[in-house]
This record gives sequence, structure tokens and C-alpha cells, in this order.
Amino acid sequence: MSPSDIRAIERVKRQYAYRIDDREYDAVVDCFTADARFDTPEGERFEGRGELREFAAGIEEAFDETAHVLTNPVIDVEGDAATGRWYLTLHYAVDGETGTEQAAYRDEYRRVDGEWLIAHTEVVGGIEH
Repeated sequence: MSPSDIRAIERVKRQYAYRIDDREYDAVVDCFTADARFDTPEGERFEGRGELREFAAGIEEAFDETAHVLTNPVIDVEGDAATGRWYLTLHYAVDGETGTEQAAYRDEYRRVDGEWLIAHTEVVGGIEH
């Protein structure tokens, strides 16, 4: 497990957060493998880049603004595969009201053509404020 692998994984996860907050949905899916899966706390699953783009665009329908804050990453790398766990604090605005939710990401990453990408994300738990 090299420090450069850890940094590359942290970077792709942070790119995902910035891109979804900036509503750059085509760029969001570039953070994922072609066969990626995204599982929500509500039990929904989005598979592949097409469904992931629909999920990301749905954020715009649900929230006027978002800020995904990622903390406490724990990443383990084995060859071209890795796992990661992060805390998520989601700040959001809807119809002039603001709120915060807390959850955790449990991720799987895969190195594809020398680039670390997200292969699976599961959002678990949650505390709403």
C-alpha cells in the first residue's frame, strides 16, 4: 500500500464530492468504473454510469444547494483493489431552509488503466439535524 495510492483514492472521492456539489453530472460519473454500483440508505441501487448520472442529476431536483463534507478516511489497498470508509456531513438548502445530515460511505475502489476509480459506494446510517 503506497502513499501515492492512498492520495489518488482520496482525490477521486473528493472530486466526486466537488463535482456533485457543482452539478457537473458528466464529470461525476467519470469518478466511477463503468460497472459501478451506488447504494443509498433508502435501499435504492444505481448501477453503471448511466444510472449514476441520473442519480447525480436527481440531487438537483431534491436540493437547491449541497455541500458534501468528507472526513475520517480509512483506506486499505491490496494490489489494484481497495476499500475505504468515510464520514459524510451533507449540508443542504431546500426552499430557503437549510439542514445537515450525517452518514458514512463504505467504498470499494479499483485501479483501471492506472487510475483509481470508485467501483461501489454504499451510504449507510444517518443522523438528520
